[in-house]
Amino acid sequence: MEQGEHPRSAVVREVREELGFAPAHEIAAPLMVTCTVTVGVSSGHTDVSLWYVVRTNRGQAMTYDAQEFNAVRWFRYSELPLARSDPHLERFVRKLNSNISKS
Repeated sequence: MEQGEHPRSAVVREVREELGFAPAHEIAAPLMVTCTVTVGVSSGHTDVSLWYVVRTNRGQAMTYDAQEFNAVRWFRYSELPLARSDPHLERFVRKLNSNISKS
């Protein structure tokens, strides 16, 4: 987030900058919040992450930022690379599925 930027505005900006499309819906409150002590190149600090849902379809063209990502692609839930992803991704997916089944 930029200084003074609202988190939901940051979601819209980041999706545009890093994936090349604009969300077609209003961004709701975050589905979850996590704290993670970083490792690797940025090790030694704590990231506080707000996890938002951005809905789109598999046909959505994405032009990703090659400075941020090596590649992007869609995964089926059963194929998510959880061992190579954020340590909180599995919990996020469970929470997302729980919310979907309630609607």
